[in-house]
Amino acid sequence: MLHVSFAYTSPSYAAGVKTETRRFWKASHAAKFKPGTLFMGVTKDFRAGGVIIHPAMVISIEKQYLRDMRVASFKREGGTRHWASRKAYIEAMGGPDKCPYALRFEHRAGETPCLK
Repeated sequence: MLHVSFAYTSPSYAAGVKTETRRFWKASHAAKFKPGTLFMGVTKDFRAGGVIIHPAMVISIEKQYLRDMRVASFKREGGTRHWASRKAYIEAMGGPDKCPYALRFEHRAGETPCLK
């Protein structure tokens, strides 16, 4: 199963409120995350002591300039739980001209969202 590390935003993922993430992946890696694909959310890389949180399923993945990120998308990222504003998030990610993959997902029904 594929893994996605949430590190700083692990608490929002574990609580089930984070349903979108942005990644600067190579195209070959992003291609593995097709709609319907299951992945396991983890706190950080296992080699650095990461632990499993719970699984999720990909809804969509697309490249998107940060300048085009809507407020609703910012909220799905975890919003002001982690950043002071949408603008602060965009700057933390490298600025409005960066174009990461936007991965939308849903937490698997019946799974308890909690850190293990």
